[in-house]
Amino acid sequence: MKKWLKENIFVKDMFIYIVIAALIFYIPTWVLFISGILTGDEYFFGISAAYILIWAGPFTPTIPIIFTIAVFLKQLVKKIRRKEE
Repeated sequence: MKKWLKENIFVKDMFIYIVIAALIFYIPTWVLFISGILTGDEYFFGISAAYILIWAGPFTPTIPIIFTIAVFLKQLVKKIRRKEE
């Protein structure tokens, strides 16, 4: 377990995967926000803010989900790179 953590989590490039995973996790917010800008409807802004507030609250699994997405992305990139070689 300790070896897996050193190889997959405690590396420099993991920060990039975490940022990408956070962007993926908040895709509904981005879509609603952009829809609100395009249509001028405040309803979309409200739903976008509600999504952020619900997931930012205590006792939500936001951080574990983002870490899970990041590890999945890293493993996927590793697999693709191995296939290319």
